[in-house]
Amino acid sequence: MLLAAGLSMPGFATADTTRSLTRDLQRALEPFGAPQSPGGRSSGGRGSPSQSRTADLPPVSGSFQACASHFYRGQAPVVVAGPSGEAGLSRYGTLRALCYDQFAVLHAGGLKGPLFSAERLTAEELREGADVKRPDGRKAFFADARLPERERAQLDDYAGESRLPKAERHDRGHLTPARDMRDERSMAQSFSLANVVPQNAVNNQQPWNKIEKDTRAYVMRASGPVTIITGAYYEARPARLGEDGPAIPSAMYKLVHDDTTGRSWAHWLPNTATARIQPPISYEELVRRTGIKFLPGQG
Repeated sequence: MLLAAGLSMPGFATADTTRSLTRDLQRALEPFGAPQSPGGRSSGGRGSPSQSRTADLPPVSGSFQACASHFYRGQAPVVVAGPSGEAGLSRYGTLRALCYDQFAVLHAGGLKGPLFSAERLTAEELREGADVKRPDGRKAFFADARLPERERAQLDDYAGESRLPKAERHDRGHLTPARDMRDERSMAQSFSLANVVPQNAVNNQQPWNKIEKDTRAYVMRASGPVTIITGAYYEARPARLGEDGPAIPSAMYKLVHDDTTGRSWAHWLPNTATARIQPPISYEELVRRTGIKFLPGQG
């Protein structure tokens, strides 16, 4: 993946080896078929707790090369500018490529959250996943131990949100939706907090939910794969959950590209309780707003 000057995306840092973190992921993934050794550990073998912690996730990588199939023509998006131009790039911190079975995430350590997620979805995959039971989110979300602790969101970051009025509350909003996943393992992986942003609860459950459903309905009608890139747009100095929790995006977006017809459009939705779905914007307008070339393989 190509990045603008000044941005680094090294291989995954060594995960922290805290017992609680290991237990969180095991609890989240064991109901979904994570292989277990006779001693009760995930089949990461004799390694440290962090190896067990990530045993049901794809191997770590220094780029998106291991999951290039999640991108249009195998080419990951190119970050060329921040919302405020070059001066805004440094606040992203270290960018890390995270591969999952059915999607990929570009995570920004400075924001403790994702910039975007990507998937290529087909009608057949949606049919395969139609009967997969969605887990209880209160138990399914987990901190992704492939990220350094200082760069990742934690479950505790959302602890006080349930006590707020719904219009002020932040859900753990998926970028790649759990409902897009074709099997239990992929669905379990979608609950990684690296695939989640603080999203206004009304926004998440009403207009954004409709955008997700409409996108799946389009995929069911498409004659081939559809590339879907879902992202979060952050202001230069975004608000955060708590004192040092994940950054709160000011808007959400979803790019839909029909790989067969070449048609592209994007939904843009402010991250507020009063936001309403507006007509889609063009691919070119989305690139202008975000500073990210999402389809470098196009044309």
